[in-house]
Amino acid sequence: MMRTLFLRACRLRGAEDFFADPGQRVSGRAALEISLKLAAGLAARGVGVGDRVALLCGSSVRHALAYFACLVRGAVACNLHVRETPQRLGETLAWLDAKLLLHDADLESLAAEALAAAGSDCARASLGDAGFARLQADALFDPERHSLAPDALAAIVLSSGTTGRPNGVLHTQATLAENARGAQPCYLGLTPHDSTLVLMHPSFAAWPNIVLGHVGAAAKTVFDSNFTPRGFLETLARERVTMAPLVPTLWRMVLAEDRSGVDLSCLRVATISGEAPMQRDLERIVAATGARVASLYLSSEGGCGCGVLATNADLMGRGKFASTGKPVIGADLRVVAPEGGVDAILPAGEVGEIAVSGPSLAVGYWKDAPKTQARFVEGWWRSGDMGFIDAEGDLFITGRTDNLINSGGIKVHAEEIERALLGHPQVVQAAVVGQPDTQWGQRIEAFVVLRGDAIAPDALEAHCRAAGLAGFKLPKAFHRVDGLPTGPTGKLYRRALRTPRADH
Repeated sequence: MMRTLFLRACRLRGAEDFFADPGQRVSGRAALEISLKLAAGLAARGVGVGDRVALLCGSSVRHALAYFACLVRGAVACNLHVRETPQRLGETLAWLDAKLLLHDADLESLAAEALAAAGSDCARASLGDAGFARLQADALFDPERHSLAPDALAAIVLSSGTTGRPNGVLHTQATLAENARGAQPCYLGLTPHDSTLVLMHPSFAAWPNIVLGHVGAAAKTVFDSNFTPRGFLETLARERVTMAPLVPTLWRMVLAEDRSGVDLSCLRVATISGEAPMQRDLERIVAATGARVASLYLSSEGGCGCGVLATNADLMGRGKFASTGKPVIGADLRVVAPEGGVDAILPAGEVGEIAVSGPSLAVGYWKDAPKTQARFVEGWWRSGDMGFIDAEGDLFITGRTDNLINSGGIKVHAEEIERALLGHPQVVQAAVVGQPDTQWGQRIEAFVVLRGDAIAPDALEAHCRAAGLAGFKLPKAFHRVDGLPTGPTGKLYRRALRTPRADH
């Protein structure tokens, strides 16, 4: 169980730093005592096994301690999106039937408004100095006297959608523990000598997929809610971080910084997730840091135990720069016909829907039996991602079903065009979307962030042709922009670009 892994790791970490952020750091020994006091405090407030505890927090030491205290108590932890509206948060709290809302001190107004919108009797407690102290009981919680089953619900991970009710991905004590174990191959081995830097908000899937593994390995986790390229580099050096996780967009920003005087000698692994890396991204990361690169295909539903991994040895050594790699040990992978069952396996090279299986697979969706039945089938999870597996067993992702552009009845993957654009030496970032079009249904448009002088649209079109794009896949318009919209994890947010534009 994840509770057991956490408590063992605290003891193993001992007097060494276990969690750290810009304002606080705690040793393993302190983390153990505080989490047990918090678990007892939750019990004293009437939080029982299976009760939902919502956390409205940025990444921090206190949030981590509260999160793991929920798992120790046997409650169900649910990290909320801190950038949501009070109305949407209130709807989520009511949907969860949350017993208690824990929040950062600077989010007190948002928390109060959310509870008012929820119209429920959910209690609230601040993780500010006074509130955090009051939440801890004098006595320690005794896990030996409060047994838990491995299949006890432990966490609800919310999807990062911005419209409609989010998906509530259900994980048990056992699946969270398998997520932690699956992190070993995903992060190329973890020991108590390792450390990582976590910048994303806890409500995103990357948070448990990174934190659980490092906690289980009794490694150090450094938290920060603010990202700047320079600050990221300085924290890596100061904290002697060994594993640095970023999406490609943020890696490009970091690598554009002046790194002189920054000691990255401790960094041994740099991970990329969210999209397949470009060849030049890999080459620049390896050259700048000397680290091994792990390119990962992970999800809220699958976790690390269902992960697909490619290292720089795979991507560069074998010349498969666009590959996502092969399943980690214990995981399985197949590509199936989108309209068929999970047994409708497609032959090598044929594009279909990606399905994954493994020991950390979630058990379903909160209060959504139809979606659970449709997506979790016979031990497999249908991802909604499209791709193919080549003759050597390597996975290639072509896009998402919801990133398909339907232009004149022909379906085009936005990601394929973006990869072609990013191959141009002056294109730093690229996003492709389908805009409403009265004649074609959707027209293909590209948004690019450029390095140096402007590039004529004809030159970008010629580059795309040279990269092998067919004529029907070429953008009808190219827009130069200063930056692209991203979500809190740095992933591209295409939806913000899908609006009619006045310059047509």
